[in-house]
Amino acid sequence: MNEVERLMEEIIRKLPETRTYNQYQTLLKRVQEQPELYRRIGDFRRRSLWVRTAENIDKVHEANELQNQFKDLQNNGLANDFMIAERQYCSLIRNLQEMLLKGSQIETEFLDE
Repeated sequence: MNEVERLMEEIIRKLPETRTYNQYQTLLKRVQEQPELYRRIGDFRRRSLWVRTAENIDKVHEANELQNQFKDLQNNGLANDFMIAERQYCSLIRNLQEMLLKGSQIETEFLDE
């Protein structure tokens, strides 16, 4: 194993020590204890991902429809807390990815065209 791989493994080992990771995992377990709520959140996550990535759709309309269809989740404290924690954990992972990409000096300007 080279030094870079060792350091990446160290980062992976350190993630469970973060407050963000622990909050996400704790809330995930609580949500999973309620199968119907877990299923409903999964439906919302799938549909939300589709709205963000689909082409040739009216994203504003679809986002409004999504909010209306899943209004019950917005009013559910556990579901709301879980989705906030998930967003924060995903943001942490995304920041790590961005730091790695910037630091790796891979030429990606062609993607901007």
